Amino acid sequence: MSAPDFYFAVNAMFRYLNDTYGKEVLEDYWRCLGREYYAGRVEKWKQGGLETIAEDWREYFSHEPQSQVDVSVLGNESVELDIKVCPAIKHLRDHNRDIVPYFCEHCDNVCGAMAEEAGLSFRREGGMGSCHQSFTRVSVKGSVP
Repeated sequence: MSAPDFYFAVNAMFRYLNDTYGKEVLEDYWRCLGREYYAGRVEKWKQGGLETIAEDWREYFSHEPQSQVDVSVLGNESVELDIKVCPAIKHLRDHNRDIVPYFCEHCDNVCGAMAEEAGLSFRREGGMGSCHQSFTRVSVKGSVP
């Protein structure tokens, strides 16, 4: 990405899709991004495992202006993202933009779809500037270990 003004467009697009077509269409759009647009990333995740996922996120956030993110692998179970400063929320706030209240739900849906495609579960705690995200292996039975 590396173009912070893109966050203005993203925020406006989320508002437009939600207000024009409804939340269900917006969530479907996000999930399609995770499944289709990011299919190449997900395939690399499947091939490489947790270390590959962690490195992918480190690389991703290295291009995001003003982000402060720690990425770690916890054993053989999960990749954890400690997002201390979300670059999108920071940029929108710094420029006095009206941030849609559901902005962070895009991570739930995009990352959730990516995780599902890679055989993982996704969870986010927090939001609107800082959060903790987990990509956790799913057991064969379908439950999280």
